[in-house]
Amino acid sequence: MSLSEELYQIENDARRVLNGVSNKETLEEFRLEFLSRQGALSLFLRGLKDASLEDKRTVGKRANDLRANLENDFATKERELSGKNKKKIDVTIPGSRPAQGHLHPLTIVRRDIEDLFMSMGFEIADTPEVEEPKYNFDMVNIPLDHPARDLMDTFWLNDGRLLRTHTSAGQARVMTNRKPPFRILIPGRVFRHEATDASHETTFYQYEGLFVDDKVSLVEFKGIISEILPKLLKKDVKIRMRPSYFPFVEPGVEIDVSCFFCKTGCSVCKQSGWLEVMGAGMVHPNVLRNVNIDPKKYRGFAFGGSIDRLAMLRFGIKDIRLFWSGEPHFLKQF
Repeated sequence: MSLSEELYQIENDARRVLNGVSNKETLEEFRLEFLSRQGALSLFLRGLKDASLEDKRTVGKRANDLRANLENDFATKERELSGKNKKKIDVTIPGSRPAQGHLHPLTIVRRDIEDLFMSMGFEIADTPEVEEPKYNFDMVNIPLDHPARDLMDTFWLNDGRLLRTHTSAGQARVMTNRKPPFRILIPGRVFRHEATDASHETTFYQYEGLFVDDKVSLVEFKGIISEILPKLLKKDVKIRMRPSYFPFVEPGVEIDVSCFFCKTGCSVCKQSGWLEVMGAGMVHPNVLRNVNIDPKKYRGFAFGGSIDRLAMLRFGIKDIRLFWSGEPHFLKQF
């Protein structure tokens, strides 16, 4: 038997005996058999004086390492048997309350939006984030030369599809498979290829509303948002509508609410006293034609806005990037 095989046999025997130790007496027998001055390992090391130089370097190192490991295992076993490793429990100490999670501020606002519009008869629709150009642009009346198609605004994929730039892309998808009348709300994540700063992000959330019937006007729309916006913002605000342009509506309007951060003008409202919260308008006849709905028989209004923007106003957040930071100190405030 070679020195290496002999050392391997000693290690196997030592491990077997140590695993079978159940009291202090058998532990002491293990020490005497393997770790004492007359133990198997000590005798083996003394016998290496007649070994070759190569065996002294290799087998000798292994033998010393084995001794250190066995001594450490012996000390651990000794503590276990003496009860020193047992953790004492003070049953009089009050229990610690486990930490509880909570909803993200964007989730809070999104759920409030969904609940409020569902209470007014709107149905929630889910449309894909990876979209086809015909739904994102063509069918919502955005022509080929529109700047929104430019690479600086849109994340294009290799297969010709894109990451949707607005939830308005869901309008055409929904209307293609529906017959009026219908009320639809489409919340979801959108993507823009633009620089990130305190008020702009490449990824954010929008909501898109669509109401189509034979007799619909902006009067009904204003009535709906006059009821919903104060509840979303948790503030008593005034609402105004002013003309604006969006390619998929005609006429188009911007919706502002009175600034609730100031009375005479501040940096948030840019000294105007008003805060922009959404865009809207009557669905463009071309959009209705694209989904085979007769614009002479039906009409409707569409509206949309940023969920992140509403959350910033509602909670007084000044930097949109905080929503995506994962910063626990920020999230614990909600």
